[in-house]
Amino acid sequence: MRCLTLPWPLDLGGAVKDHVDLPGSNLVYDFHGDPISAELFIVMEGNQFMVIPDVLEAFFRHLGRRVEVFYVTLPPPRFRPLIEGHPLAIGNLVLKFRPQVVMGPPDFMSKIKDLVTEPKTFVRNKGVVLLVQKGNPKGIKGPEDLIREEIKIAISNPKTEINSFKTYLAALEHVPGLKEKIEKGAIFSQVIHHREVPAFVFEGLADVAPLYFHFAYYYQNPRFFETPLFDYLEFPEGAAQQGEYQVALMKGAEEEELPRAWQAFLLTNEARELYISHGFAG
Repeated sequence: MRCLTLPWPLDLGGAVKDHVDLPGSNLVYDFHGDPISAELFIVMEGNQFMVIPDVLEAFFRHLGRRVEVFYVTLPPPRFRPLIEGHPLAIGNLVLKFRPQVVMGPPDFMSKIKDLVTEPKTFVRNKGVVLLVQKGNPKGIKGPEDLIREEIKIAISNPKTEINSFKTYLAALEHVPGLKEKIEKGAIFSQVIHHREVPAFVFEGLADVAPLYFHFAYYYQNPRFFETPLFDYLEFPEGAAQQGEYQVALMKGAEEEELPRAWQAFLLTNEARELYISHGFAG
């Protein structure tokens, strides 16, 4: 399979002088920080990646000191091995740490309820939009156009990213025949839809993709991209599919200062406003 990627900006790694970045071999976006010196380990639903550096800086100010944080932004089934005490490999790099904090959607949190404390909802997203190529060359006006035979759709994998797939499908299934077209003929992500699906559209392998609003907002944010990468279309059925983001502590981490402090900070108005500034609903 071709190695497709977007010109993703770096967050924590961007401040480091020396790099060995090589697309296709040594380029890692969803593992952030230093796992050797980290004082706080977090795994989270990957589509929050764009807001976390700002939240971390605010958290450090709130604490009155900086701490080393290592965090993972992946689809929850992908980081579940770490929660269950199993190693996770990225190429030849093998990670064996146990997270102290888990951030994910309610459905996933219910599946690991024996391993974590009671989850708390700290923010919601603004639902689903249609991501299209810059300039919208296929003239897509809304979900009804996706049923057109020539329109190629990219979407998250229904087997490995169940929560996002269900949400995206729920936003589109009001169009007769569209659910069947997606299930039979869409281009599915393989591992990480928030990295793969927009690349499919960017490279012209797909014409459109349902994605969360805050992704579309991110791709047009001049803070991250000098030139917007995509256009997007809002529609009522998509806006109705708002999802919750929850946070819980791994059992055994309740007595530790930093995990407790991080969870408490996510529930503050300051953290919520930062999420809102990145296109979340609050």
